[in-house]
Amino acid sequence: MEREILNFLVTSQESGMRLDIFLATKLNLSRNKINKMLHNKQITLNQTQASKNGIILKEQDQIHIFPSLLETAKPTPKIHIPILYEDEDLLVLNKPINLVVHKTNQEDTQYTLHEWLKEQNFKLSNLGDSYREGIIHRLDKTTSGAIVIAKNNHSHQILSQQLKTKEMGRYYLCVINQPLKQDIIIDSPLIRHPKNRLKYITTSKQTPDSKDAKTAFFKIIDNGKTELIGAKLFSGRTHQIRAHLSKINRHILGDFFYNYKGNYTQRILLHSSLLYLKHPTTQKPLKIYAPLFEDMLLFLHQNFYASQDFESFTKNFILPLQDIYLSKFT
Repeated sequence: MEREILNFLVTSQESGMRLDIFLATKLNLSRNKINKMLHNKQITLNQTQASKNGIILKEQDQIHIFPSLLETAKPTPKIHIPILYEDEDLLVLNKPINLVVHKTNQEDTQYTLHEWLKEQNFKLSNLGDSYREGIIHRLDKTTSGAIVIAKNNHSHQILSQQLKTKEMGRYYLCVINQPLKQDIIIDSPLIRHPKNRLKYITTSKQTPDSKDAKTAFFKIIDNGKTELIGAKLFSGRTHQIRAHLSKINRHILGDFFYNYKGNYTQRILLHSSLLYLKHPTTQKPLKIYAPLFEDMLLFLHQNFYASQDFESFTKNFILPLQDIYLSKFT
């Protein structure tokens, strides 16, 4: 099968980024892989062959990537996405890693969760852009877990309002490179990094560009070196958990974009594990748990409960996590 050309249009927020950093972030590839693609003459910038990785991008720059190593850059559309809850009004999915929720613009050719929804013929709300129908909130490409989809405009409006008023909330699980000293709440605004517009940092000052952000982190189990923690979002900013952890010099395993320096490279160990909301029609409270995918489950077993067999580990550790969530910061 002939592979597609990938197309990207640089936005105002991405202006000023280096070409290699921009593509490494968009494609979830190493900068070394991007350099090989440049060497193989697979990348053009504004219809001209790109040869230098340090080119500084400007708004409206057009980037095209031609097939060859492209199979490592584009997720396969033949994926299975578990359905956690479904009725006439909403759908809750357990999103796998390496899947973008929706396009950022019409030029973006990455395969998305939204495209999968359309291919599966789910009924979706049609508020907003045509490439983000039904989407209430997003998860980062490298984050797995629970995500809610609106099937009609009434549900979309109600659920979006719940997100704003905090009636809808999310708990996450992640593994960090150094144990927390104690449970902690970080209430610190976020702004874009001055040198990397796709990255966020905390700020002590309120500015026109800063966004209020509050996250609660709680200890679950550690092995002296790494630790499984829970996180509750009180706001839903891009990269909020990752940026707030960086503020206290903690980093999620696998999150090299936010300065993780260790050896774990399989994925970012961050999972949206619990979603709570009120049903948009009945107003009944819903709590929906998203099981961990096998890669993260095996990591936890091997690093925190290796002395138990897998069945005992699941029964004695994973299942009780659901009760731990709601006893913290409610």
